[in-house]
Amino acid sequence: MKGLSTIMPPDHTPIMNPRYGSGIFRRRIRVEHRDGRVVAGLEDPVHACLVSLTHDGHTITHIEAAWIRNPTRACVGATRQLPSLAGRLLTASRAEYREYDNPRQHCTHLHDLLGLAVAHALRKIPSRQFDVTVPDLKDGSTLAEVSVDGRQILAWHTDLRTVTGPGDLAGGPIFRGFNQWAAQHYSGDTLEAAHVLQMGIFVANSQLFDITAVRAKYPTTPLVQKHMIGACYAYQPENVPAALPTQNTVRDFTHSADDMLAFL
Repeated sequence: MKGLSTIMPPDHTPIMNPRYGSGIFRRRIRVEHRDGRVVAGLEDPVHACLVSLTHDGHTITHIEAAWIRNPTRACVGATRQLPSLAGRLLTASRAEYREYDNPRQHCTHLHDLLGLAVAHALRKIPSRQFDVTVPDLKDGSTLAEVSVDGRQILAWHTDLRTVTGPGDLAGGPIFRGFNQWAAQHYSGDTLEAAHVLQMGIFVANSQLFDITAVRAKYPTTPLVQKHMIGACYAYQPENVPAALPTQNTVRDFTHSADDMLAFL
């Protein structure tokens, strides 16, 4: 990682979102059976992507992935990583799926989306849709919710770093330690929804900043903090030089949830 400490501009400081406090972060994910395949789509303000999984009822036989909107130019290369998982068994276990390959060598969002498609391949229901809503913090707190097919499954009070309620859930981590904590409280489909909500809260932190302004100010500089190196495909040391910010790709779905996943 020699030299990566100088990637960030020395004068770089976050540009805060002047509209923060009035918005709602939304993330929608849908997985569908289509003629022997599972097609999955994900959309939120800073990501929009597709995964298509072909299987024989037991094994993954073919994988395709595509970006509609991606945060960095390096993200595109991550679509070539997922096909390496062809030949693996279908599984409803997220933990087992994540053992197939190092998730950090993949785009976090594409890899998670494929995991949901792999699990859905074993279900008999035609489709499943997850909707995450995280209103901007007010007085340091918000209520983050995840619904599945229109039915609320989980609702957590959070400061975007920890779960602050309700009841005995207070103190649950959103970042390091979440997997173990969630497995202690949930199982099955509810555990799946918990992971979807956790990642939604993680990405909702981006609402704090004016991402469009940051990208416009530093169009030719990979905006990668040192602690992010190695976290995902785009931030692997060899890919960081190509992780230049994409422009004009941020969307606000505060008042337009119905516009999400129109490309699916």
